[in-house]
Amino acid sequence: MKRYFAIIMLIGVVTLAQGQSVPFLNFFSDARTAAMGNAGFAVASPFAVNRNMAAILLNDAYSTEIGASYLSWQPQVTNSTLINAAGYTQYGNAGFAAGIRYNTLDAIETTDEQGNVIGSFSPSEYAMEVGFGYRINPAIALGASLRYISSDLGGEKKASAIAADISALYNSKNLSAGVGFSNVGSKIDYGNSEYALPARIQSGIACRLLDKEEHSVLGVVDAAYQLSSENKGLLGGIGAEYTYKNLASLRTGYHFEDESVGASYATVGCGVHLSGFSVNFAYILASNNNPMNQSMIISLQWGK
Repeated sequence: MKRYFAIIMLIGVVTLAQGQSVPFLNFFSDARTAAMGNAGFAVASPFAVNRNMAAILLNDAYSTEIGASYLSWQPQVTNSTLINAAGYTQYGNAGFAAGIRYNTLDAIETTDEQGNVIGSFSPSEYAMEVGFGYRINPAIALGASLRYISSDLGGEKKASAIAADISALYNSKNLSAGVGFSNVGSKIDYGNSEYALPARIQSGIACRLLDKEEHSVLGVVDAAYQLSSENKGLLGGIGAEYTYKNLASLRTGYHFEDESVGASYATVGCGVHLSGFSVNFAYILASNNNPMNQSMIISLQWGK
């Protein structure tokens, strides 16, 4: 009978790290917010279905956005690669969104009972999601997302789950503030035990500190609490974005997580914008023994 020792180790060390399953649900969704300390819960984005559907209803810049991103996550440890595609559109006071995220890990070898290598397998996971938002009045919007999650770690190590997000956002001329819950749903069961989804209470503030024709500055602050029973803890981020003539942006930030949740790190990034198109890049700065070191993400998006 075939033995999947490497896959079992992968479950224990990576996918079910610290008592939670499918951690890719909380990976960076896009390069813009990633570069600002992974803070941007109150910022509108084509990837809003991943984190805050309410934000798209209070976005004056675009009524429709689509985007795609490529993430190299923790290359020193797991070398996970996440591809994300999402978008939204508004119809009056309502907004609709959809997206898909596909996560792959390094190929691992499988062996027979004598320890002979008989092949290899690349574990993979994905999430398909849809979202709906509604603008109650010019200052307040509500949103919700529903996602189907599938995880395939090889052999019989397959599982699926359903999760939901809910969010609310307040917006004034230069200030947005939001709260919500993310990844609340069923548990992942690989056949030997059940594991909780990485559910969180989320909050965020975005403030336009400077808004001139040539120069603008955006500041963001996020705070969250992870609810999983075996890895509860606080996390949050703070960041800033400087944009020149709506053509180019520079970003930086810092992200903090309790040790029971994950690792802390600094971030930097940039972006170029032209005729509704944007290309954004973010890079993680951390010590050599930090699993987040050298993670990076690039995003391409378009809006009208």
